[in-house]
Amino acid sequence: MRKFVSLMIVLCMILAAFPAMADMDYLGDMEVVNCEEWVSLRELPSTSAKRLTKVYLGAVVNNCQQFGDDWIYAEYDGKGGYILAEYLQPCIEETLVHSAMMITLYPDDAPFYAAVDSTEPLDYIPANTIVRDCVIMDNGRVYVEWGCRSGYINLMHAEAYSEMLHFPRQITLRVDPFGGEDEDGPAPALQIADSSIFPIMEYEEHTYFEYADYMAADDPELPKVTFVLYTDTTINHVHLFSVSMSAWDEEHGEEVYEATLEEIQYQMDSDHPMYVGAVIWGDMPNLAVGYLDAEDVYHFAFIEISGEDGSLILREF
Repeated sequence: MRKFVSLMIVLCMILAAFPAMADMDYLGDMEVVNCEEWVSLRELPSTSAKRLTKVYLGAVVNNCQQFGDDWIYAEYDGKGGYILAEYLQPCIEETLVHSAMMITLYPDDAPFYAAVDSTEPLDYIPANTIVRDCVIMDNGRVYVEWGCRSGYINLMHAEAYSEMLHFPRQITLRVDPFGGEDEDGPAPALQIADSSIFPIMEYEEHTYFEYADYMAADDPELPKVTFVLYTDTTINHVHLFSVSMSAWDEEHGEEVYEATLEEIQYQMDSDHPMYVGAVIWGDMPNLAVGYLDAEDVYHFAFIEISGEDGSLILREF
């Protein structure tokens, strides 16, 4: 009987401790720190797990809970996953940060101000424009980066925006992707420059699909190519996709690709290129880029390896 009573007392002590432990584990909102640009929100608490999305430096993640010593469960842009604890810290101030916001429909374009308390706008931002690195201020203004410019807009003119929720998961090409470039299309405005010759010899032992994934660039044992997408003019809505072939329609000659949006740059010019690091396959494309040129013509191109000298090329359709 004494053993039973003792066991019940211990059990009650353990159960009473559970709420306190749960409170300690819950961390609330946290801010991304200690990284150069972004960290991965992963499906599972492992560096080899699938990356759900990128969370940029300074962004705030919600409903954070400690998961062991190394990981924190967090929610961001409607996705729940895990981030390494070393990249998060508790929010010191009640500052709300969004990696992107969209200018909402309004009778007039959204005024764009030079200072947080300016009354005369510098310019006006059209509806449906995406602005980046947004910080909501106490006075109802939002600090934003619009292309290569930074300034302030009114909070009432914008809403939080998640690129991953606004773009299709499939791309259908009505041409043979292995049949060469579309020479009748508009001249490409986007260019590519690789930082080194592609280490193709390091891939000979792997199958095409084994590492044909943008996330594989997180593995330090795999050769990752660093390259630059740039332009001498001004182009808009530059999207970098990781793609994998999912279907081939012999009758209609349509190639269907599963697509995941990896990077987005609202505007690109000679002073604002896009720097990318990724694992690339040449004979089975796994990266593609799309953009709008100055004439609002949409371009789509695979990023591939030249069979002649190992350099990187853009093959447009």
